[in-house]
Amino acid sequence: MSIGLVMKFGGVDAEQYEAVMNKDNLDLRTPKNSQAKDQWPDGIVSHVAGTTPGGGWCVVDVWESQAHFDKFLSDRLGPALQKVGLPEPDVTPFEVYNSH
Repeated sequence: MSIGLVMKFGGVDAEQYEAVMNKDNLDLRTPKNSQAKDQWPDGIVSHVAGTTPGGGWCVVDVWESQAHFDKFLSDRLGPALQKVGLPEPDVTPFEVYNSH
């Protein structure tokens, strides 16, 4: 069963997001079927990100399972956030009921 994750980063802007995405090859804008160097992590279905009212950043991902996200967080995202000096996000999971 797929899982959705809403991740909120207080006080983070597009420049800081780009620093995380580019610094450690986490560029999730590359299509999964692309031959580009920056491949999507195993288990991710979709990724969207943008600013929130009041100054912050929000990411909404869909993953094949919580275990896939947990591995990505511990192996790649967590270390990338630490290198850039950002805290881990506030994460709200939800069970995906409908997806197109």
